[in-house]
Formats: sequence, C-alpha cells, structure tokens
Amino acid sequence: MKEFRLNEKDYKMPTDWNEMTLRHYINIAKLEESRTEYLLGELCLLKMIECLCLIENDDDLNDLTLDVVGELSAALGFLHTQPKWSSTKEIKINDVDYIFPSDLNKLSMGEYISIKTFQENSRTDAEAIPYILAIILRPGKKVFDNETGGEKWVQEKFNVSNLEYRKDLFMGELAQDLMGQVGFFLTGKELSSINTKVSTPEV
Repeated sequence: MKEFRLNEKDYKMPTDWNEMTLRHYINIAKLEESRTEYLLGELCLLKMIECLCLIENDDDLNDLTLDVVGELSAALGFLHTQPKWSSTKEIKINDVDYIFPSDLNKLSMGEYISIKTFQENSRTDAEAIPYILAIILRPGKKVFDNETGGEKWVQEKFNVSNLEYRKDLFMGELAQDLMGQVGFFLTGKELSSINTKVSTPEV
C-alpha cells in the first residue's frame, strides 16, 4: 500500500492485487472501459490514481507534483500483471457465511434472468459485477448429511430483497476473493474479460 499526503489529507493507494477491494477493481475496470475519453495519457494516469485512492472529487489531486506522480506511477506496475483470483467457495463477512453456488451451470431461471437483466441495464460490464455477486453469493450454512455422515454447504434460496445491501457490502471485500466466480458470466471462463492492463505513461 502506497501512502502519501497532499493538502493536509492522507491517501492510500493499493500496490498489489491482494490489496484491491472490489470497489478499487470496479473503479479501474470502469476507467478501462471509458479510457477513449482520455486522449492525454497523463490525464488517464491521474484518473487511475484517483480510482485507486477512492477519490470522487476530480480536483483533489491537481496539486500533485511531477516527482510524486512518477513515484505513484511506478507503484502501478502490478496492473500489468494478470490477477490470481481465489477459488474459494465461501467467505465470512460480519459473522455471516456467504456461499457461492457449487455449480454455476445449475443456477435457477430466477437467478439467471436477474443476472441478465442487470447486465442489460448496466452501462458497462463493470457496473453489473457487484449485482452479479449479490445474486450468486448469498448466506448459507453447513448441514449434516445423514446418509454420508458428512457436512455440506447449503445456500439460502434466492430472492431480491437484500440485493442492494449485499452489493454495497461486497464492495469493501477483497476483489481476489470475489472475482473468480464472476468471470463465468462475463466470458464463460474463470477470468474476467475486462482488460485491467492499463497503460501507465511515463512522467
């Protein structure tokens, strides 16, 4: 994590994939999808730093000096590497166990239609990601199987009542624990098709 101070404010910027929350990842993915709007490479670099520092005000970093921007740019090298998403099937958040489906090919029609609806209504692929997660990653619990004598995870039945809550909740979790399952809906493969290998122009 890269830390710096500007105009009496402290900022933190991830310098590795394992420091990226879902919110960081979504910010960068949205930037990549709209990068044709930023014809000046230095402006794109500034936007990238804003994304990773979770800055919403466009003017906050205008006073950065070139030497500091050079340091920050060098710390963005990890974006040129392929992320290694986790294959975890469950994640605990606030003492609640959230479970991924055991087989994404066996989603219910309600789940599938909800996913496609959010994808159709989202302006970008990245915008749909947290909603896809809110649909497929739901609370669950371990139950005892009398026949096998073992335990297995059972996911709560799908409903739309808590989608917004889960969407916001997951934004603060590590992207590497969440994105491995989402790529299935973006490309049919395990990895997201969103190109995060953004260019970092030399300053």
